[in-house]
Amino acid sequence: MNTSMFGIVIKVNDLDNCRIFYRDILNLGEPRIDSSFVIQFSLAENLNLTLEKNQGTFLEHASSATSWSFECEDIEALSTKLQDSGFPGLFDAITFGTSRYYKGRDPENNVFYVRQKQQ
Repeated sequence: MNTSMFGIVIKVNDLDNCRIFYRDILNLGEPRIDSSFVIQFSLAENLNLTLEKNQGTFLEHASSATSWSFECEDIEALSTKLQDSGFPGLFDAITFGTSRYYKGRDPENNVFYVRQKQQ
């Protein structure tokens, strides 16, 4: 039985703003852990996405090497929701293997990739 825990950690300056974005705009739901310095969302069994508050001036989010990917039910609706919420929509379609992903950015310009859920 594999009981390993896996996760992604994204360092952010404005934890409150990012909480709202990941919870409400990307529909990750209520966080497992929600404190003043870390927020953790459960993406799947044994897989977490953690937002860590970090006020470091060294963070360059737009060129960060850290990014993550996920599937959504309706990619067009997500792009519209992003735009309606004041964020850029999804852009720059790329192919990984046989899957087509679109790039998006969170409130601090951290990159994420999203693809249409396969039916």
